[in-house]
Amino acid sequence: MNELPQRPSSPAPLLRRAVLVLAWVLAGPVPAQVPENDLKAAFVFNFAVFTQWPDEALPPGAPLQLCAYAGNPLQGALHNLSDKQVNGHRVQLRQPGAGATLRACHVLVLDAQDRERWAGLRRELAGASVLTVADDHVIGSDGAILALLSDHSRIAFDADMGAARGARLSISSKLLRLARSVQ
Repeated sequence: MNELPQRPSSPAPLLRRAVLVLAWVLAGPVPAQVPENDLKAAFVFNFAVFTQWPDEALPPGAPLQLCAYAGNPLQGALHNLSDKQVNGHRVQLRQPGAGATLRACHVLVLDAQDRERWAGLRRELAGASVLTVADDHVIGSDGAILALLSDHSRIAFDADMGAARGARLSISSKLLRLARSVQ
């Protein structure tokens, strides 16, 4: 996997964004000045905060590997998560590359460009403790653990608990209560 170059943190504290996103999910639309990709990245951050990995998959203090393929529209917003802390784990953004295993990822963010490779990715990730987050309705309805979607000018998400159990991930009920649907 190739580590992306470091980029300065955004001026707005990530915690403020995370709280804003959770409030938005509960109360309604967020002010228009917050870019959609930043909101989606804040969702991804919160997904990681409210997910527990087995110790052998994410040992205490180890970096949390956040992965997205080149060309993913969320890449810039996800880059702002680099070096943030998630439950004692420093976030590292990675691009899956030739010869690099996806099983080293803890969170894999997918979008429409990943549809053709999704069947192969599912096979490669079978049994791995990787939180798959789809920013695409096709992948989201085909076995991704969490699926982002736009719902009447709001961002919502669905959860597939069967897929989460298959990945040996525990997702907090606090997060699941905010889901549009839980399968």
